[in-house]
Amino acid sequence: MAASLWLRGAASGLRYWSRGQRPAAAGLAAVCSRSMASKTPVGFIGLGNMGNPMAKNLMKHGYPLVIYDVFPDACKEFQEAGEQVVSSPADVADKADRIITMLPTSMNAIEAYSGANGILKKVKKGSLLIDSSTIDPSVSKELAMDTGGNQTLSRSLLQPTPQVNELNQKSPAYF
Repeated sequence: MAASLWLRGAASGLRYWSRGQRPAAAGLAAVCSRSMASKTPVGFIGLGNMGNPMAKNLMKHGYPLVIYDVFPDACKEFQEAGEQVVSSPADVADKADRIITMLPTSMNAIEAYSGANGILKKVKKGSLLIDSSTIDPSVSKELAMDTGGNQTLSRSLLQPTPQVNELNQKSPAYF
């Protein structure tokens, strides 16, 4: 699977594609659908105020999860529900090739991706990395560059609605 680099800063509308192409919005949904069909786990890192309900929604819809949070207590509910809890972002990348991060700061995202036990230590070629963290757009771009083009790093909605797609296409940053 050829990978392209894509990210979108939520606040700034920044978008970046390494190969000059924008991916089809339905592509993200298709990748996740393949994950469900094959029972391939979805990695989820960051179970705070926003990440917890997002992960619960995936779990509710039958996606098997590989979970990590710096606060082990945040993982207990998922572990009790039968989801796999691991000890580092690298372990998530080792067990899942579709990974969603929902982290509160740029420093948390840098550590989760590039730290000593970060995602990029064990990420597989062709993995889909969806960063929904509240971080600076320049950090998103830096993290995308760190993947070396071997993975897709997306700052986007997992399954955008037609209305969101229409708004995105009208955005002045859309190219």
